[in-house]
Amino acid sequence: MIRKEWLAFPLVVFCLSQCVRATTVTTASCSLSDVQNAVNSASTGDTVLTPGPCSVSWSTAVTIPSTLGITINGGGNTTLTNWGFSINQNSSASTRITGFTFTNSMPAANQGPITVNGSTSSNMGRIDHNTFNDQTDNGTFIWLYGNGPMLIDHDTFTACAACEMIHNMAAGAGDNSGWVDNVTPGSPNMVFIETNTFTYNASGNPAYDYGTAAVQSYYGARTVVRYNSLYMVHIDQHGTAGMVGARWWEIYNNTFYTNVANAAQGNYIALRGGSGVVFNNTHSGHNQATGDIDLYEEDSGTWPLAYQVGSGINGNTNGHNSCSGHTLNSSPAYVWSNTDPDNGGPMVVDSQSPNIVQLNRDYFAPGSQPSSLSRQELSGDTCSTTYNYTPFTYPFPLDVNGLPAPGSQPAPQAPSNLSATVQ
Repeated sequence: MIRKEWLAFPLVVFCLSQCVRATTVTTASCSLSDVQNAVNSASTGDTVLTPGPCSVSWSTAVTIPSTLGITINGGGNTTLTNWGFSINQNSSASTRITGFTFTNSMPAANQGPITVNGSTSSNMGRIDHNTFNDQTDNGTFIWLYGNGPMLIDHDTFTACAACEMIHNMAAGAGDNSGWVDNVTPGSPNMVFIETNTFTYNASGNPAYDYGTAAVQSYYGARTVVRYNSLYMVHIDQHGTAGMVGARWWEIYNNTFYTNVANAAQGNYIALRGGSGVVFNNTHSGHNQATGDIDLYEEDSGTWPLAYQVGSGINGNTNGHNSCSGHTLNSSPAYVWSNTDPDNGGPMVVDSQSPNIVQLNRDYFAPGSQPSSLSRQELSGDTCSTTYNYTPFTYPFPLDVNGLPAPGSQPAPQAPSNLSATVQ
């Protein structure tokens, strides 16, 4: 009996540490205090469920601390006006926001219904199956800070002309930390915006309808935008004059619709800084404007400029590394196989700053994916580094709880050092 008890003890300890069951807690109401109290009492892995149907206006955001990784579920029938959630990402567990309707978008400067603070070492979170709708505030629905990985999927965004629906800020103004670390093309450690619908509501606006932005990225951000439907909406990777631009982007398999009678959308994709790949996007509908993929440089000076299109790691200084006798930028962008069948052919790829952002130096526009692309995005990359780009798995892999699963998760293993003596 003594031996049997000794053998059982580590098994019990093992189960206590590995077999904890997450719980679902329904909040007492949809009020700010009841939801915040439920979050405060939750443990990592729990789900906080609101008891809709309900429609409430909060005076501030519900805060999810970095000590937690939880799911907050609006049940598909909870509407929040102005404020929503402030997520502080956990280093080892995911936080998920799902099943809410958010109306009005700008309760305070640089904050929207959802604000996310994280870092490149944060565990990936998820914002999914929500509805965002704003026709009045000229604001932004989701603000992301710190380059923490995040999956934003199966959401519906409808906004006014001046609304910019998602801002991937990465860092603060003037912070170039996102330009000195490693970025691996095709990896999961980015913000993924996939399988969403973005709509600019053109009703009541003048005949010259130009659309608005689904996402704008700044300050060393790395963003993947794929498999979305965009109605009078474009994708913008920023490089505003005198500011730190976006670092890395992967934009593919999106469909752009110009679905109003007098549509005049100047571009579908605007690339103003950094590098990446753009491919297999398409346009549907009549457009009175050209609807280009445009590349820009908004600072003046001598090539190569800091943060400009074609810059790679350490591209945060003027005169950053360039290759092939200064005839090739360190990490050129590649744009291929983007189509516009309703207007007679491929999407036009055009530099709006041809003296600084130059074809076959800072970007390439081949007819199909090259077998080998140049890259300087990792600290060990050199002018001779090439790679074959492969997109990360689509759809983004999820675990049984609907949380991001960027890699295989090993199953718990029983202790291997047990022994028993039979007497």
